[in-house]
Amino acid sequence: MAVRNTDFSLLVCARLLRIGVLGLAACIMSHAGESSLVEELIGIVRSGIQHHTSDKSLAKSLHKLTLSQKLNLRTIEELESEGAGPEAVAAMDDLRDASARKPESTAIPPFQSPARPSIEEQKQFFHLFNVNAMHYTKGLPDFICTQMVRRYQLTPIVPPGSDRRRPSTPTIGAGFWIQQDVLTVKLSYFANREKYELTLVNGKKTRETYESSGGAISEGDFGSTLLEIFDPASATKFQWDHWTHLRKRLTQVYSYRTSRDRSHYKIGMTQGADQRRMVVAGRRGLIYADDATHMVMRIFGEAESIPPGFPVTAQSSLLDYDYATISGQRFLLPLRADERMKTARLQFKNVVEFHDYRKFTGESTISFDAPEPAPDATPAPEKKPPQ
Repeated sequence: MAVRNTDFSLLVCARLLRIGVLGLAACIMSHAGESSLVEELIGIVRSGIQHHTSDKSLAKSLHKLTLSQKLNLRTIEELESEGAGPEAVAAMDDLRDASARKPESTAIPPFQSPARPSIEEQKQFFHLFNVNAMHYTKGLPDFICTQMVRRYQLTPIVPPGSDRRRPSTPTIGAGFWIQQDVLTVKLSYFANREKYELTLVNGKKTRETYESSGGAISEGDFGSTLLEIFDPASATKFQWDHWTHLRKRLTQVYSYRTSRDRSHYKIGMTQGADQRRMVVAGRRGLIYADDATHMVMRIFGEAESIPPGFPVTAQSSLLDYDYATISGQRFLLPLRADERMKTARLQFKNVVEFHDYRKFTGESTISFDAPEPAPDATPAPEKKPPQ
């Protein structure tokens, strides 16, 4: 039987990995300075999982790879379900960015999936899926949680000999993500409304509001995204796409598309101290639903038809849901989010994590009308309407 070069590389890697971490290092070093195929990445990650390589070591090795083919979301989510840790997944996300403009892999990744459901099965599943999405917020309790927002900016790689004072627009992933700051936000969800209270910036107390903190901020993760997509007025078009495994759960994935003229999807950009521009854009992406519960587990979306002249030229977001316990009951709630934004010269990324969900009790106080003044601040005089 003939063995292709790709197969030979995987066989060599597999043999080296029998000796553990040193084998993994040797395998990665064998690919240093050359491009790797997606199949090779799959073999490396699977071997690392099999030999219990630490998450940090596997991620460090993956950062040394350069892919010659486009790495898609399905490959990452399948490897995550097989046991790849969060740092390895983050490294694969970076490789997905860097390979976004590379050609698709011609070989189908070797992942086990059921047969494609019939049209009737798709209709039955989507009906239950749709009902759960539209009624999602009605089943949520009043709660408080901590939202950690790590904000990054892409520092582009400047080719030798180019003018560093006027760098060209970087492609997605063509550079290094540099962390700008970390926001700690107290998020209150009461009567189906969200309130964001910025408490810490880089671990230090602040009097700034969440909206005035500058840069890209994230809001509306608790149901509004679902309502925008599934609202009949949005006339969103859905189509069954593929099977996958998401965090070890068998999952059905549907593609969706909402045209700009029917969309309610807004993109915001802060310019200056208090000026914030908003536009409505179309949206397309993928929605992941648990095959057993018909509940939404992930939403991936990309903005399209952004109005000409708006500073943001591209925007995408990935929102993961998982189960959390509040007062002894389990609820499906946002787990993490990854949001990207691109302008003509800059790229930004927010990595958002939700922690410490707890019940919003009757003793709690909350106001949605205006931010509460700092304890030692003098309230501003009330403005009278013009006569």
